[in-house]
Amino acid sequence: MPEINDVVTLVYEDGEEESFSVEDVMQLDGNTYVILVPEDVDSEAIDDEEVEACIFRVETDADGEEVLVDLDDDEYEKVTGAICEDLEEVCDEDEDEDEEDEDLDLDEGEDEDEDDLFDSEDDGDEDGDKS
Repeated sequence: MPEINDVVTLVYEDGEEESFSVEDVMQLDGNTYVILVPEDVDSEAIDDEEVEACIFRVETDADGEEVLVDLDDDEYEKVTGAICEDLEEVCDEDEDEDEEDEDLDLDEGEDEDEDDLFDSEDDGDEDGDKS
C-alpha cells in the first residue's frame, strides 16, 4: 500500500509521465484512497496557496499488483466530503490551541511588572541626580 511521502509516477495514455508524492492515505467505507500532489510541490511550506491534488482509490489487480483507480463523481464527492470534515476538525483544534496560546500570551504580558516599564525611566531621576 502506498505510504505518505512515497513517490508515485503516473503514466498517461499519451505516454507522458508525472511524479507525485503521496500526501495522505485514508480509509473510507472499506476502501483505501490516496491523495497525491505533484512531487515538485512542498505542501508543508505553502500556507494559503492552493495545491492541485489527485485522489485515487487503491485496488489490487488480477496479478496482485496495487493499481490506482479514478473515482466517479459520487465517490469523489464522498471522499472530498470526508477530507473536508477531517480538515474542519483539525482547523477547529488548531483554532482552539491558537486561542489558548493567545490567552497565555496576554496573561504573560499582564504578569509583567508594569512598574518596570516606568522604573527604567525613573531610575536615579527621583532626586534629579543620575548615578
